[in-house]
Order: sequence, then structure tokens, then C-alpha cells
Amino acid sequence: MNVLLAKHKLLSRFLLGAAVSAFAASLSACAGSRGAPTNGFPGLSASGTRPAAHRAAGPGVIVTSKFGGPIYGWAIDENGTDGFFTEAPMDGYTLISTIETFDQTSGKITKVVARQRSKHENRELFADAILANDVGLIDDERAFVRQHIRRDIFDVMAPVSRNKLTGTWTRPPGQDFLIYDIADQQSSPVTVMAATILDGVITKPPTFEVVVTDVAKNKILRTFYAPKGDGVNYPYFVAEDMTTQHAYVPAANYHSETVFIDYDIRGGRVSNDFVAPPFSGPVAGMAIDSASHMMCTTTGSTYSVQMYDLKTKKQTFAGQIPNSGGEGQAGSSIAADPINHLFIVEQPNSLRGGSEIYVYDEQGNVLESLSGFAFGPLSGIQVVAGSRTGYVAGPRANQLESFTY
Repeated sequence: MNVLLAKHKLLSRFLLGAAVSAFAASLSACAGSRGAPTNGFPGLSASGTRPAAHRAAGPGVIVTSKFGGPIYGWAIDENGTDGFFTEAPMDGYTLISTIETFDQTSGKITKVVARQRSKHENRELFADAILANDVGLIDDERAFVRQHIRRDIFDVMAPVSRNKLTGTWTRPPGQDFLIYDIADQQSSPVTVMAATILDGVITKPPTFEVVVTDVAKNKILRTFYAPKGDGVNYPYFVAEDMTTQHAYVPAANYHSETVFIDYDIRGGRVSNDFVAPPFSGPVAGMAIDSASHMMCTTTGSTYSVQMYDLKTKKQTFAGQIPNSGGEGQAGSSIAADPINHLFIVEQPNSLRGGSEIYVYDEQGNVLESLSGFAFGPLSGIQVVAGSRTGYVAGPRANQLESFTY
């Protein structure tokens, strides 16, 4: 999913506005190139799409924030029809922050669950994720700028469909605990997070942690760290094979090779013998099909999509993403469809103009190309595999958009 990478912005909100403007300009610059080739990918028509006769694939309903503010965090129930997000409109110099639920099918706002005001812009609500059993996790971000520290409180909605806050989650010990990614699975209440802690000293790097927790029961089950010699790449990602209960975090070793650190969630072991081929490049997005034990990644520097067999820890496919000519057209977030054994990959900036979604099978074939999107620079993707539907951010900063594949 990789939706959480947008979250640490309390002190950089206005930089986001600049990023949005720059992104819009890049899309406009590409608007005249819709006739660009599909890079020779078999099965794609002149429009880049392999049509599906049994359904209409492409963009669907749009969810718009109630108060017009930008959406900074969002998630959907992958086993139901509800979703939630947080928006942050400004009222003069006062930041208003809200939690809102919505219906995936209609796109209508269901309820404003919570609303708060911050005169100094040092408090903001951020929707982290919807976990198993429709449990929602919300970060009430609290920044103390003069002390250079964060003292966040984590609210819980159990379930989101009840449209109210039901409790809190107690984070692990340590100062300035920040969640960067949560493994996208909604089948087990045991959740795996990629996080960091800081000591408040700007000259020291953060300590990376993999936190295993049951949010609904408010229990921390395990905390892992990276092996010595492996530098975990920023931005921090984590994905989990739910069948084997192994989680994987991309990193780099002393030889500048991409390594996937293997965390045994049950056994407590950590290994770093899963090494990608040379020149694979830093990971920009990742997802795992737990039914087939296949992992898909994207990389920015090589603007490619890769497939890995987790049983053998070997790369089985690597290929340039369609409609790309450089890092500016690289793929980003990925969602796994474990029912149909597909990976759905975002491309924020296509050479044909706008943003695209590519549907890959696990052999690396592009089955569909969905166009007509405009992802924001801080996007993310989630799917409901049973209905072959999903959501992405955009087309505007205060909107989410559904799609069918």
C-alpha cells in the first residue's frame, strides 16, 4: 500500500503545496504525448490497455473531503465497504484536523468522527491504516518544535464502521516514535510496522525498528532491529507473507547491494541473506501475495518492476515499467491481489500524460493499463480483491478515487 509515507509533514505542510504544483506542471508538460509507444509490451493495445470483456475497468467514484482540506492519510476496509481519511484545512492561521469515514461504493462521507483545532499547527490527526477486523489506527501527531520532539497519541476505531473513537494504542518505549509503513494485510490482528525512534539530537541518526503488535488488544508482541552492516533505506517499507509470517524490509549492505531483511515474526530470527541482483536499485514500493509467496517491487533509479519468489529468495522477473523513459516515470506504490494473483502498480507520471495503473500477473506480464488518473505526489494504493476494485489518492489534493481492474 505504502500510503503512510506521506505522514511526517507537521513542519513541512507548505512544502507539500509546492510539490503538488510541481507535479501538476509535470503532468501538463506530458499532456501532448498521448501517442507515445508502449515500450513494446505485448498484449497492450495502442491505448496501452488490454480490454476486459466482462467488466468496465478504469476510474470510478470520487471521494471529496467535507471541508475542502487536503487529505493526508487514508485507508479502506479490504474486506468490506467502509473507509476513512483525515483532512487538514486551514482557517486563517489555525489548522483544523478531522477524521471522516466514507462509503467505498458511493464515495459519500458517512460521518465526521473527530475534529480538532491547532493554533500553532503543532497538532494534526493522520489516518495510519485500517487493520484486520476493520480496526482503524489514527496518529494524533503532536510536535514540540522548540524541544525538537514528538509526543504522539494513537487513537483507535474498533471497528471503523461504528464511526467513533473507541480507545488508544500504546506505542513502544522511546522518544519520537514515528510510523513510516504498516504491512498491508487485513487477515490477522497481528500487525507489522516499520518505525523509527529518535533521541532528540539532530546529529544522531534515527534507530530503525520493526514493531509487531496487536493494536485492538493494545499489546506490543516483539520489536526487531536491522542486522549490523545493513543500512535500511529511506523511505522505510515493510511487507509481510502472512502464510509464513515472515516480514521483509529493503535495505543496503556494504557492497551497495539491495538486501531484503527477513524478519521471522513467530520465531524471532532475523536474516540478511536475501540479496537482489546487482544494480537492482533502491526499492520505491513493495507488496506480497501471501497465497503464492511472490513479492513485487518497484525501483526509481531503474524505473522498473521486479518479481521475487520468496520460497527461493530469487528474482524471477525485472522489466521497465511501460510508458517510461527515466526516473520521472518510475512506478511507486503496489497493492497485491492474492485471490487473482495480481499486482497493481501505480505510475504517477506516464509519458502519455497523467497517471496510470498497471495490472501485472506474477510472471511479469502487463495484463491491463488503466489511464485517466492524476495521482498526487503523496499517493498510495489499496484494493478489494474480491470485487477487483481499489482506491488511490487524487485527482485533487482533497480527493480519493476508486477504480476497477
